[in-house]
Amino acid sequence: MTTRPQIFINPKSGSIRFTGEANFVDADGNILETRSDFKLCGCGKSKEKPFCDGSHKDKSE
Repeated sequence: MTTRPQIFINPKSGSIRFTGEANFVDADGNILETRSDFKLCGCGKSKEKPFCDGSHKDKSE
């Protein structure tokens, strides 16, 4: 990982957007996955949790 990610929280949807690269680590500090430029779900509607899939935009609910 070369640069720290920037984090933006969308106050409307609650999603948390990361720009840059971030490591996902377990309790022992092992890197499970490295991702870049992603969103985490903040509304609980995503079918791809913990990642945002845009389900908060569904107007049928």
